[in-house]
Amino acid sequence: MKELIEKILSIGHVSYEVLLPVKFINMWDPALLAINREGYSIKCNGQRGVVMTEKFRHPYGRPTEFSIQSAKGAEYNLKPAKSSPSRDAIVLILRLYRMKALEKSKGRKKGIFFK
Repeated sequence: MKELIEKILSIGHVSYEVLLPVKFINMWDPALLAINREGYSIKCNGQRGVVMTEKFRHPYGRPTEFSIQSAKGAEYNLKPAKSSPSRDAIVLILRLYRMKALEKSKGRKKGIFFK
């Protein structure tokens, strides 16, 4: 997994198929979680396209899901689609991108990522 994460970070972007809950219980719409050096976004099919900030966390009591919070404060629970890597891998990549973006904004260029 380390090699996969290093490869993704050196490329600078990655997309994962995720499932976004609908207002009904146990109904999920397919969406695309796009992660890059500047941040990440969730792109849904149809009229539901949403741009997100770097805030995310593991929802309490839902071990296969994670949450992303928009700049306006809306929270979106996501779970990886069957074809995507685990929740932990996606969240780790999000955190590493966020950490490197903060370092870049402070003028630091140390580390193996984002040459």
